[in-house]
Amino acid sequence: MARKRSAGEMEQLRREFLDRAEAAFEQMFGTDGQNGLVTFTEREDRACETTDALARWLLEEHLALDEAADPEAQVDCPLCGGPVRYDSPEQAELEVREFRSRRGKIEYERAARRCPRCRKVFFPAG
Repeated sequence: MARKRSAGEMEQLRREFLDRAEAAFEQMFGTDGQNGLVTFTEREDRACETTDALARWLLEEHLALDEAADPEAQVDCPLCGGPVRYDSPEQAELEVREFRSRRGKIEYERAARRCPRCRKVFFPAG
């Protein structure tokens, strides 16, 4: 099950999104309502750039809620099937992973797991 954020964390996230959306609006329209954009291609490029940036941010924040990123979550070893959980989540190795989405490169953190039986390190799928 995915980790849930507190109401305060969600409100902070909402404010950050609205700030980013406002910045995107300003990039598109600016003080003169056109922001120096003349051709259709310029307008389309700017609109795509700003909305793609918002989409990437939303994906990164959503991925951060995935339980695979949470070192406290118990997962099964992909080799032996045994349960793997950290006694102390602070000891978890976090690795920044990245991939290309349809909107560009996205980065997110995953907690590495070390199976005590297999002695192998793995990153849960997610």
